Amino acid sequence: MKRLFIFTYPKLTLYVIAVIGTYFVFQIPSVSSAIASFDNLIYLTVFFAGLLYSAGFSTALATGFFLAINPANPFAFALIAGLGALVADLGIFSFIRLSFMGEFKRLKKTAFIRHLNSAFIYIVPGKVRNFFVYVFVAIVIASPLPDELAVAMLAGFTKLHPYSFMIMSYVGNVIGIFLLLLI
Repeated sequence: MKRLFIFTYPKLTLYVIAVIGTYFVFQIPSVSSAIASFDNLIYLTVFFAGLLYSAGFSTALATGFFLAINPANPFAFALIAGLGALVADLGIFSFIRLSFMGEFKRLKKTAFIRHLNSAFIYIVPGKVRNFFVYVFVAIVIASPLPDELAVAMLAGFTKLHPYSFMIMSYVGNVIGIFLLLLI
């Protein structure tokens, strides 16, 4: 199969280009005035930005939007945007659970993962190990990093109930978005 780009990591390269491009787009003064013109639909716009916050290549765009708006009540905006991010995360969670479970089961049986898992089990006790996984996932969900990695870890390698995932995703996204809105 012929590669689309000459780069070894074309998707990561595109992601970096998207982040840099978003930075320059939000430096244009007319973009800020365009965001201010959403005054009547601001809550719907914030919900939509929350949807974009969870998905890979659009995370930078949503982050730029959150940094550009000056909300009167950042907590209310974070709650609404968190709902949008939760909807996106639920879609990712369901897709991974339904589509990738066979691959995750095969991956768990590979020698490398078994050795890595046994070394990790030997070094770190069970409850602490689970705590580290959930803390790492919560940090990734709250950060402007794409949520796909964290959601894939939860959907593929844990037996987390969807309701617990919903709470974790919503709280993490609200905290991350709220912190962005305060900047």
